[in-house]
Amino acid sequence: MSVDVCTEFLKDASSSPELQRRMRSMTGLREIVRLGDRNGYAFDEQDLITASSVYRPEEGGAVPSSLSAATGAPQPGETSFLHHEYAIADLPGFEEVAALLPRLKIRPPSVDTAAFRAEHRDADRLSMQYSPTSAEYARWRAQVADRDAERRAFHLVNLDEHVDHPGYDDYLDAKAGVLAALDRAFGSEVRFSGSMWYPSGAYRLWHTNENQPGWRMYIIDFDAPFDGPGETSFFRYRAPGTGELVTLPERPGLVRFFRVEQEPDRLFWHCIGNPTPRDRWSFGFVVPDDWAARLAMAAGRDA
Repeated sequence: MSVDVCTEFLKDASSSPELQRRMRSMTGLREIVRLGDRNGYAFDEQDLITASSVYRPEEGGAVPSSLSAATGAPQPGETSFLHHEYAIADLPGFEEVAALLPRLKIRPPSVDTAAFRAEHRDADRLSMQYSPTSAEYARWRAQVADRDAERRAFHLVNLDEHVDHPGYDDYLDAKAGVLAALDRAFGSEVRFSGSMWYPSGAYRLWHTNENQPGWRMYIIDFDAPFDGPGETSFFRYRAPGTGELVTLPERPGLVRFFRVEQEPDRLFWHCIGNPTPRDRWSFGFVVPDDWAARLAMAAGRDA
């Protein structure tokens, strides 16, 4: 049975450091099915769902995110106690990550770009101008059918949903290499949480990620520098406590950290827009809560 084959694959993966690293780099079921096939295990997504519902990995074994629902470091540009930004070149141990980044910045040929452009909605994009707790935002949201809300919130391309193209295997190898480098930089396991391509005009509407609390790191890059400081993509957030809307321009080689909270008065509402002709890529990671102290130690080792 394919379920048995899948269970055997999960067992083998839990005892293989290399497969564990690749599993931690994955955010989608199709990626795991592809990895199994690459290693001689034939099963489909339903087999994977069934097998993973009963299989429990050995201690230390990796389960992909898709199956489970400080001081002394380089000084960040701080805009809030919840948010920090760095240049990737300033972070100790990130040299290999920067070298691998071009192999992550893919444009899968399986993406229907014409259909993508057709799904752009100006009203949705403009909703990011309003505070997510404002009456104006509530009026816009009331016009969006619940069945369409989740789809319309993501006008971007999830790279991990595109596994049937010639460049995928090299992309996956690069993801595993990035995780290995980050594990060394932090001295702790790091996990991918998402790999997104924002073509020109893409956006991610207001959200909180409150169902996945903890610290997140995002590595952000572009296909070329911007033409000027006023012509960039942006990251916008609502400051917990004050309710102020803070809009941050972006730049190539940016590393952003922020903390996701669950308490209603500390929700980290944020959104992203790319109104430029550039392609934007964003690679998300779950990092240790003491990430800043760990980077400080890495900086001391490199001094």
